[in-house]
Amino acid sequence: MDFKKRIIRLKIRRFDLSAENPEVIRKSIEIAPYTDANVIKSELQRICSVSDDKVMKIRNEKCAHIPVCFLADPSFPDENFFIDITNISYVDKNSASLLQDAYVDSVRQKIRTLESRIAQSELLLPQLEWRRQAYMEETVNGLSGKVAFLNRRFDELLPQCRMKQPETMA
Repeated sequence: MDFKKRIIRLKIRRFDLSAENPEVIRKSIEIAPYTDANVIKSELQRICSVSDDKVMKIRNEKCAHIPVCFLADPSFPDENFFIDITNISYVDKNSASLLQDAYVDSVRQKIRTLESRIAQSELLLPQLEWRRQAYMEETVNGLSGKVAFLNRRFDELLPQCRMKQPETMA
């Protein structure tokens, strides 16, 4: 196992400052193998001077997104990595379409229905347990009566069976 620190070359693009063709800033970072992803992320935020209200996307040379932990993986090839920094985007409630509102209302209604069904189930569970226990007791009592009847009948027939059986010569 090689525990040498890796030097990773970064190309930082700040889309939060200019929307089109941002300037590429070249920096490098030194990372020990198998470093925790949170440590790497905080170090990247420090190097790029990024706050938590921004989004950092890490890409390899083929422009594919990669997780932060891949930077510390020694088996991952040494190459340049692009870090794209953007603002957090979200849909404002005022500009949401009617279809989105209907969808959200539908999901809320489904959740309310599910919560109602769970509450009803919780109320019925003790009653179902009681019914199951009563059914089992009824079944056991019925079988006990039948076994008692068969035992009495067997005791009545046993002397007659012994009379009809021929005695073996011993």
